[in-house]
Amino acid sequence: MVSSLLFAALLLVAVAVFLRSVLRLYRIMARGRDNDLKLTDRVAARIASVLIYFFLQKKVGEPMSYAIPAGATSKHHLLIFAGFMIITLGSAEFILQGLLWDFVPGFSFRMFLGPVYPVLSWSIDLFSGIVLLMVLYAYFRRIVLKPRLIPLSADAAFILAQIGMLCVSHFGFHGFHYAASASPESLGPLSDAIGKAMTGVGGAHLISEVSRWVHAAILLFFLNYLPYSKHIHILGSMPNIYFRKLDQKGVMPKLNLDDENDWGVGKIEQFSHKSLLDQYACTECARCSNYCPAYNTDKPLSPMHLIHDLKDEMKERGDLAMQLEALKKQAGVTATDKTEAEAQLEKAAEPLKKQIAEVQAKLDELPPLVGGRIKDETLWACTTCGACQEVCPVFIDHPLKIQQMKTHLVLTEGRMPTELQRTFQNLERNGNPWGINGDQRMDWAEGLEVPVPTVEDQPDFEYLLFVGCAAAFDDRIKKSMRALVEVLHAAGTRFAVLGKQEGCSGDPARRAGNEFLFQEQAKANVDALNEAKVKRIVTSCPHCFHTLKNEYPQFGGSYEVLHHSELLAHLLSSGKLQPETKMDQKVTFHDSCYLGRWNGIYDAPRTVLEAVSTGDLIELGRKKERGFCCGAGGGRMWQEEKGPRVNRNRTEEVLGSGAAVAAVACPFCTIMITDGVKDAQAEEKVQVLDIAEVVRKSLKNMAAKKKAAEPEAPTEA
Repeated sequence: MVSSLLFAALLLVAVAVFLRSVLRLYRIMARGRDNDLKLTDRVAARIASVLIYFFLQKKVGEPMSYAIPAGATSKHHLLIFAGFMIITLGSAEFILQGLLWDFVPGFSFRMFLGPVYPVLSWSIDLFSGIVLLMVLYAYFRRIVLKPRLIPLSADAAFILAQIGMLCVSHFGFHGFHYAASASPESLGPLSDAIGKAMTGVGGAHLISEVSRWVHAAILLFFLNYLPYSKHIHILGSMPNIYFRKLDQKGVMPKLNLDDENDWGVGKIEQFSHKSLLDQYACTECARCSNYCPAYNTDKPLSPMHLIHDLKDEMKERGDLAMQLEALKKQAGVTATDKTEAEAQLEKAAEPLKKQIAEVQAKLDELPPLVGGRIKDETLWACTTCGACQEVCPVFIDHPLKIQQMKTHLVLTEGRMPTELQRTFQNLERNGNPWGINGDQRMDWAEGLEVPVPTVEDQPDFEYLLFVGCAAAFDDRIKKSMRALVEVLHAAGTRFAVLGKQEGCSGDPARRAGNEFLFQEQAKANVDALNEAKVKRIVTSCPHCFHTLKNEYPQFGGSYEVLHHSELLAHLLSSGKLQPETKMDQKVTFHDSCYLGRWNGIYDAPRTVLEAVSTGDLIELGRKKERGFCCGAGGGRMWQEEKGPRVNRNRTEEVLGSGAAVAAVACPFCTIMITDGVKDAQAEEKVQVLDIAEVVRKSLKNMAAKKKAAEPEAPTEA
């Protein structure tokens, strides 16, 4: 009876301390601004997410699509996790056995499972051995292979040691129990083998009992060590997967600009509850940083370390804030008004006032979140490509956090790179980031028939072609847009443009933190689109596409938006476009981040290329979901780049593919890859073309020539 009572007492204390720690973590998280943890929203889909991504570890098991540093893959984690799931059942049995040891001798799950029990006991035994081997491999991996960003820290070494000792004590308990039994019961192949080898050894029963209590001590200690270690993700990952965002990815929330407290995130408490939960869920697997184009070109941004810094800020500031609140409550300070609270504090006892002052001083001494713990240059290095979020096994939203902190820098602190100041001035004065007079917005269409709706004349059009600033003002991209217009004419597509009524979509402003400017641009465009009675939009710019489709609904602009790759694929498959001659050169395709990762469009541009080419379509090693950014997103298009250039890194891969044509489906990508080719002095080796230009080349004798034969000035808005 003493044994069971002692075990029960230890278990009660351990569980109580654990629950207290979990409550503390929850209270820190609950300090966030918005409670966006939607418990009852699409429950079936959320449960499915937990089954697929937590229990089946789908993202951990996904193959790496390109070479990353030695040892960076972590397939062994699948075996450790699977083993832990099985071993947890053994732990549950072990706990019940401890509680009932003196009351129900010989208790086991056999009483409930009957003949199925040997399957469970053997599985627990086998996986205990597998996990032990994987722990030894984990040590080897971190000490010998030394994967980038995953060192053997003291915390990691201690956790691995605890896991290993759980397995060793399991075999000590069961193996020597088998050896000490007169009529031993099979508990698993490894324990049985140990038991048979140790049969007749003196002290087997004592070793078994010592192992049992060692196992219990490690199990209960490990439970309480979790909330304070890197393995906190065991607690945070399942709820984070459950509460993951199920809607469109990459959408910035609309800010209430009338509320100065809603101008981005400058304090940890301004993040939402889900955003703070992200920090608890991080597994420190380093996938995010290993795939980050900024980190891979020596920029001061490691998404994993960013999450570490946020977690440190969250816990350190949260602990002090809760201490302060508890002391103030003890002192009778309940007022929210600062003057009234100070008056209440004056009435408190001196020892309490001193403690409050000390804690407040510690809080005041902490560096600011943005510009302090998180450096400005870290935030500005982000290209918003979404690679970090895409590969994260627990659905941490790194880009949103970065965007929110950049917004705080611009709107509240007024701090930004000098180049972005010029970009914002260009947008404010001329309506485009190039700074070219807005009256020239339609110059690109000279000699083409491009209808523009006016108040007096509403042309019959099926699609509104949203041209975008790059196609209107960049000489290289004008060629791509002219090719697209000629192709649309060849297919007999009825379309129109807004002309000078079209403004910048707002993507450069919003992604560079200027929410004020973005909202002005979005509202103006929505008014123009609605006035023109637009229902369907097609655009060649993935940044415009993403903004128009996914963010304009925040301002009353809900339209069916297509990327030109989707429309071209439809026109080719339906026979409205008939290629007269097909390109016979080897071609490769560079995936745009905003078209692919954010909006899942991978097949359409490839369908277009396959329809107009007889040559080989060579896939790059970094493609589709694992594609590599061109380096222009997040306002990086207009910033100086220090160190190795992202676009040059990508261009080297393009050149190494052996393709004669590098096809793209984004103006920014066209500019960046073209610049990369020029830097490499490889213009004669590879030609960079938008997919619309590739299609245009296949229509040498197209009917569009009739449409474009006579130059016609566009109708002014």
